[in-house]
Amino acid sequence: MVKTIAAAAAAFALALAGAAAAQDGAQPPAAPQVPTDACASAAHHGFDFWIGEWDVRRTGADAVSGASSIGSEDQGCVITEHFRSLTAPYSGRSLNMFDAAAGKWFQYWMDSTGDITRFEGGLNEAGQMVLVAANDVGPGQPEPQFQRMTFTPNPDGSVRQHGESSPDGETWTTTYDLTYRRRE
Repeated sequence: MVKTIAAAAAAFALALAGAAAAQDGAQPPAAPQVPTDACASAAHHGFDFWIGEWDVRRTGADAVSGASSIGSEDQGCVITEHFRSLTAPYSGRSLNMFDAAAGKWFQYWMDSTGDITRFEGGLNEAGQMVLVAANDVGPGQPEPQFQRMTFTPNPDGSVRQHGESSPDGETWTTTYDLTYRRRE
């Protein structure tokens, strides 16, 4: 992990040096070559079913209540999400990545309420992505809660995102239930 952080820091420093050199009119140093197969394993692509341009509805409803753009970036290593509600002044984004050393997925969610939540988890035997945030305390929330999201790829190409919360990590209550349908 330290080696990876050091390599990323070195690449970032070179990028900054290149930008400074370009401002001075000098030739920037050659960019380091990043291995294109760094995230080529099947585990790194376990969440690819969520990539796309989506209309988001409450599960079972016809009306579109949100829009989500989910893409693969950084040579296939990072999945980014940009969500916007169409019914409330709310938006958010997430960064998602499989950490091979830890053997699990991580998601960092940040939104227009000032909330940031760190989820972790992975694919279960049914092919669902299950991510859990332990002891999360969000804005206006006095007590820590567990948060769980289950993403289910459906046979029709849609994706269900079922959000739940729990005071103890044992008993769960639905907080939202959304269905993503590909935008036409």
